[in-house]
Amino acid sequence: MITLHEEESTWGKMLSEKTVADLLPYSIAVIDKPCGPSSHEVSAWVKRMLNVPKAGHSGTLDPEVSGVLPVLLGEATKAAGFLLKDRKTYIALMKLREAKADAELERVFSRFRGPIFQTPPKKSAVKRVLRTRHVYRLELLENDGQFVLFESEVEAGTYIRKLCYDMGEVLQCGGLMAELRRTVAAGFTESQAHPLQDVSDAVWLYKEKGDEKTLRAMLVPVEQAIALKKVVVSDGAIQPITTGANLAIPGILALDEGIKVDEPVQIVSGKGELVCLAKALLGGEQIRNQKKGMAFDIERVIRTHKSGA
Repeated sequence: MITLHEEESTWGKMLSEKTVADLLPYSIAVIDKPCGPSSHEVSAWVKRMLNVPKAGHSGTLDPEVSGVLPVLLGEATKAAGFLLKDRKTYIALMKLREAKADAELERVFSRFRGPIFQTPPKKSAVKRVLRTRHVYRLELLENDGQFVLFESEVEAGTYIRKLCYDMGEVLQCGGLMAELRRTVAAGFTESQAHPLQDVSDAVWLYKEKGDEKTLRAMLVPVEQAIALKKVVVSDGAIQPITTGANLAIPGILALDEGIKVDEPVQIVSGKGELVCLAKALLGGEQIRNQKKGMAFDIERVIRTHKSGA
């Protein structure tokens, strides 16, 4: 990180100082969604359990699909479009009409690695047009007669149900998706996901016993979920940029190296709290060498001056 100025910050709180009440409106709860309910229903249940004014999920899972579902809480919902969305990982069980040998399955899998063409299935909520998606990894895990277990790491928007169907066509026996579980989404892994019952138990401990530890461990601060370069601003710059002004060079204390024009960044306070999401108007070297000028266009305000004071 390049330091332009040094200043002691008094705005907001350090993460170590925050209570659960401080964290809840600016966090993400990573849920292990069960089969049955829709992603919207799960998000609504989490909203009620945690008593936050709003909640929204990132990356919809069909009702019959389980796995990692990040639920953004309160003001963190404003950051939904800035979470990692380019890749997701799934474990799928494909059912074939006839058994195939491992070698034949591997031959077909190899044809579906890399860029593929897909038309979304009829049940999808998007327009059914042919499009290109990338399959980064496709690995055979088990082959048990007509049932084939595989793992896939794919570009967002890839339909595993359609992938199973298309591979079944190439195998000339027909195939369908029998079960599906998402193990990675928005940069969160299966090991970070919590069943709804565990969340409910943690809320009970917090409300009835005053025990914050369990619930606190389930809350991921929004700052830790956004993989964007950081720009640290002075306390004096926070009120203007949260009330309509863009960020000028004099208000910048430090910034990550290599920022390019038009690159999205996160604007944080001296104590590390996410204040805004912005787009660079100047490159990092320009900012470093100039003393004035508008450096970042504020696109989304996460914390207002009042909320951080």
